[in-house]
Amino acid sequence: MMKNFLTKFLTLALLLITVTAIKAQNGVSPDSIKTLKEHKELLKQKTELNKQKLKLADYQNDLIDSQKDLKDANEKAKKSAAKSKEYSAEMAANAGDTRKAKSASKIAKRASKASKRAANLTSRIEKTQRNISKTKDKITSLQQKIDTMTTE
Repeated sequence: MMKNFLTKFLTLALLLITVTAIKAQNGVSPDSIKTLKEHKELLKQKTELNKQKLKLADYQNDLIDSQKDLKDANEKAKKSAAKSKEYSAEMAANAGDTRKAKSASKIAKRASKASKRAANLTSRIEKTQRNISKTKDKITSLQQKIDTMTTE
């Protein structure tokens, strides 16, 4: 009886091993490979979308900082220009005073630097705004791509 049980057990085990080996040889179906590839592409697009959103947030923060800096630079340029005008008037009244002439020259240089800084900041703001626009377009495009992939 024990011998009979052992034979049945070994036969069942051999059958189980054979079935498992046959299934292992068949591998993964082409449909599941296609599904996995589509899923991989979807994840890739979502990753790129998140990168673009982070980039957009950075640009927006940079824009806010640049606008604040521009406001400060414009105020400084305005004050320097007014001071320069004041010193120029004093220098005209006291034509021979070299101290006033040096002071007026320094103030004029400060006003010039402040104006250049304001111009540079204005250019930087325009560039940042263009980058924001481009990034928003990329985000929209990626979102549409992702929506199309998920509805299929």
